[in-house]
Amino acid sequence: MDNKYSFDLNGHTVTWYNRKFTSLSDASIFASWGETAVNVSILRGEGEPTAEFFPLQVEYLERLYAVGKIAASPYVKREGHPADSAILKARIIDRAVRPRFPKGLVDTVQVFVNVLSYSQEFDPLVLAFNTTVAALMASSIKFNGPLAGMRLSMDANGELYVNNKDLPLWNNDGENVMQQEKMNLFLAVEPEGIVMFDAVMNEVPEEVVKQAMRKAMSEAKPWFDAQKEFAKKFGEQKQEGVVISLPEDIVAAIDSQYGKQIKAALSNPAKEERVREIEQIEERINSEFALKYIEENKLEEDKEAEFKVQLRKAIEYLFKKYVRESVLKHNMRIDGRDFDQVRDLYVEVGLLPRTHGSGSFKRGDTHVLTIATLASLQKQLQIEEMTGDQERRYIHEYYSPPYAFGHPGRIRYYPGRREVGHGALAEKALLPVLPTKDEFPYTIRLVSEVMASAGSTSMASVCGSTLALMDAGVPIKRPVAGISIGVIMNDNGTYKLLTDIQELEDFYGEMDFKVAGTRNGITAIQMDQKRGVLPIEVFDEALEKAKAARLFILDKMAEVISKPREELSKYAPAIETIQIDPDEIGKLIGPGGKVIKDIIKESGAEIHIEEDGQVQISAVNKASMDKAKELIREALDLDNKLSAPQKQYKVGEVYEVEVVDLKPFGAIVKILDGSDTTGLVHISEIADTYIKDINTVLKVGQKVKAKIIEIDKRGRLRLSIKQV
Repeated sequence: MDNKYSFDLNGHTVTWYNRKFTSLSDASIFASWGETAVNVSILRGEGEPTAEFFPLQVEYLERLYAVGKIAASPYVKREGHPADSAILKARIIDRAVRPRFPKGLVDTVQVFVNVLSYSQEFDPLVLAFNTTVAALMASSIKFNGPLAGMRLSMDANGELYVNNKDLPLWNNDGENVMQQEKMNLFLAVEPEGIVMFDAVMNEVPEEVVKQAMRKAMSEAKPWFDAQKEFAKKFGEQKQEGVVISLPEDIVAAIDSQYGKQIKAALSNPAKEERVREIEQIEERINSEFALKYIEENKLEEDKEAEFKVQLRKAIEYLFKKYVRESVLKHNMRIDGRDFDQVRDLYVEVGLLPRTHGSGSFKRGDTHVLTIATLASLQKQLQIEEMTGDQERRYIHEYYSPPYAFGHPGRIRYYPGRREVGHGALAEKALLPVLPTKDEFPYTIRLVSEVMASAGSTSMASVCGSTLALMDAGVPIKRPVAGISIGVIMNDNGTYKLLTDIQELEDFYGEMDFKVAGTRNGITAIQMDQKRGVLPIEVFDEALEKAKAARLFILDKMAEVISKPREELSKYAPAIETIQIDPDEIGKLIGPGGKVIKDIIKESGAEIHIEEDGQVQISAVNKASMDKAKELIREALDLDNKLSAPQKQYKVGEVYEVEVVDLKPFGAIVKILDGSDTTGLVHISEIADTYIKDINTVLKVGQKVKAKIIEIDKRGRLRLSIKQV
């Protein structure tokens, strides 16, 4: 049987092979696009009527073999926990496909994407996303396709184009791509509208983003057609699976007894009181109503477990109903705010005296504290991934412990996917405004600690991070702020946009549209929604609402700190950069790194050497900095300790010499020919064996034979004892 389906995509062939690998899966596609290849496997397991949620799992797996590499670590060659970049790609697919499954489905669904061959010319995420949709449409699982994932960029002339290339955010030289790129936008679209956003941008105006949405929709037809044709040719018979339906009789009974109490609790603007009142209502329903219902209907143990799941769904439905009714029917938000109103803001900087910078941002009951730490470039994050080696000099981490939610929970010391995603979003938001490595030769680490969570902590961490960076004296181009816009929509398309959604509006609404940026434009967007698709007009309006709120927040932040501090914290390391001849790098490092290690040990400074000869010195005080510079000059003969020759010498000549000075990197010797000419015997040219301490093999005043092995451009001599 022919298992191959090919189609043209902008002059390049995409090929899908049905069940070429993982043939035991519910659906399986091996996909190739240029030299990029992925395999998508869909697994389905029978659901349990007592399941609390839809157990969908999306895994995006990258291996170094995809680019013909073996891990550099001498100890571990096996790839372990997925890299953050792979987790973020899995989240992009998950956020887009999750709302496209039937409501109430509780079958176990697993999506595995294996990147088998990688070429930067053809983006594996674009291929994996669209192949996943095709596989789901061809599987036995009911799934609402087609759905296309596309990456858009902008050229030097400001023209938008669909970008087939993969765009890792960092390169192996410690620079991020947003210092050259204007836009890196991944959009999931369907014929009727927008499904998912994920973007980093270089202060792009709202109007350009609106154009990009329409560009993506107009260019998506080849993916739509291919997904439908593949499913038609290879699709399995669709199976209903286990679907938990909404029990209308239970909904009506709860509504009549507890409806007024639910409305009153939801309308409380204070999160702590609101949560307590909601919990009390749920406890009453689960005790009074549930016990009575179980007794009256004489439910067996298995049916009792199913009833409790139905009860939870009924309560959730009623909560959602009242939130929606308040907005759409009564034109009122549950906490009484205007639709465009941002919650009360409180901004503070410089809270922690021993840190290099700190910023506290509180918006309503949402509160995030961000701490900035500066270090030398030697502390850059080194990453070895399938997409290439990276040096990251800016790192953002996001932590959301149980106390942020006000009730006990699981403590995880390794971040979950949500924390990885929120940290990455805040990191993207600030990338375009960071100084270059030459402008600010520091490694920057930001840590956002969520102190209280009540809606859009990721955008609060963007604001807190901006504050911490300015407090630390990092010369960012402009402050960045972020806000989340929600939407409540009826089946007939009537909707209301909600600025600065709190947690209930997020949970019971249709959309969480996060937009971050400066006064000049957008730097990052992330959107997920529960409806399945939203009309493009919703986003046109949401972008304008987000801009107005962003400018309002930036004004409030500017009242506390409007620009980076002129000086760094006294506890931050001082950093200076000197330039040496790249040919002298080996001399500075020494055999086995001995020279540079001795300089670091003696001076107490950190030293980072670039391939172009830039030497960065990081020191905690001036004395340490001066000592390091002095030792570097001595190691490279920059302080003219070696005299110019008094006569003509030739390489290969042997002379008796006297040791006149000893340095960690070698010995300065005087040629005993009556000329008083001095030269350098590098530590590597003293003996054939490794020398840990030069003082153990030579003494000042000692006389030995030495051979001239090099005469530099200034006529200075390098000699060897071991070659005599």
